[in-house]
Amino acid sequence: MIGDSEYGQAGSGKTRLAIIVSHPIQHFVPFYRALAKVDEIDLTVIYASKIGLSAYFDKDMNEEISWNMDLLSGYNYIFLEEAERIKKTSPLDINNPSVGSRLDEVKPDIVLIYGYNQVTSLRGVRWCRRNEVPAIMISDSELKGVRSRKVRMLKSIIVPAILNKFKAFLTVGDCNEEYYRHYGVQDEKLFRSPFTIDEDVYRKIQLNRQKVRAEERKTIGVSDRDIVILTVGKINDRKRSSDIIEAAKLLESDKTFQFSIKFVVAGNGNKMEELREEAKKMELPVKFLGFINVDRLPDIYAAADIILHPSSKDPHPLVMSEAACVGLPLVVSDRVGAVGVADIARPGENTLVFPCGDVPALAKAIKRLAEDDKLREHMGARSVEIFNELDMRRSVKGLLEAVDFCLKHDNRK
Repeated sequence: MIGDSEYGQAGSGKTRLAIIVSHPIQHFVPFYRALAKVDEIDLTVIYASKIGLSAYFDKDMNEEISWNMDLLSGYNYIFLEEAERIKKTSPLDINNPSVGSRLDEVKPDIVLIYGYNQVTSLRGVRWCRRNEVPAIMISDSELKGVRSRKVRMLKSIIVPAILNKFKAFLTVGDCNEEYYRHYGVQDEKLFRSPFTIDEDVYRKIQLNRQKVRAEERKTIGVSDRDIVILTVGKINDRKRSSDIIEAAKLLESDKTFQFSIKFVVAGNGNKMEELREEAKKMELPVKFLGFINVDRLPDIYAAADIILHPSSKDPHPLVMSEAACVGLPLVVSDRVGAVGVADIARPGENTLVFPCGDVPALAKAIKRLAEDDKLREHMGARSVEIFNELDMRRSVKGLLEAVDFCLKHDNRK
């Protein structure tokens, strides 16, 4: 086992770690910066494209996105030769023949690869097999999605064959671990390493929440007496954004419900204008903020009392971690992959779970939290405690444990 570091345990000598990823992703960059602080790790992040570094049109968000944050400082990285011309992150578009030659130059002891569905990822796996270098996989795959019998049969053959090429797996949550076990991965190869957020920023917001809350409510036009139910993300059918409108209708018509509530939606998508018009026409307490960039989003969380995530398919949304870090109770559909007894959204502890698409159950969960200040406060406090169990230290610790496992089981020795 390796010596102590700021975040966990690392090796007695420098371990060259290469990470292959499609493009600079705002949520992952803090993780790379943390790894760069581990003295015993020599980190190189290998980017397949430059998507995200400049403004781009996000089809699902129906918005031109330009991230208001530094994505490249604080760690060592390289862009592959094809990076400039790749404009999409689809499986076939992320295809970099040069990844093998760059890995030859980096000479990693271990390679961390995000998933297996992009061509460049598979090229990385092939390089590892050819050079007898251990590969670690990280993904948020889960089994909650509805799949046809034919797809399930094909996956039962193909997925185990691919997973067998990896030495270890970083898992982001309970459902993700169930996925790996389902396809035959042994528990000794699973290491919990949650997807990260910019937690320094979110922790500061949590500590100053009351002040930020008051200021942000003035900015967005929400009364201090309103109980704010916040939804963050794309506004489309998969996210079941229309359920927000339907829940608002139910609560507005409930004569036994006497509390002032406001549904606040931060995001954009192909359903936003339609839902905004419906809410306006029916005079529902729903406010659409549009796309909120990463530098302001923590303030929006601080203005809320409850987070709502009604999605029909969402493997492990980082909205859950951001909301928990700030100290919000969660109301989440049972199709969201972040729900689990050892995950960020824990039923009965910091989370009320409702059957996906069951709007009356969704409204009932909102009503329960709105009417019970103590329950809301207790669940919010549990959210902070749970996040502290699954924070950056846990993420880095899991990676270092996986590295240690790979080094101990290195077939080249």
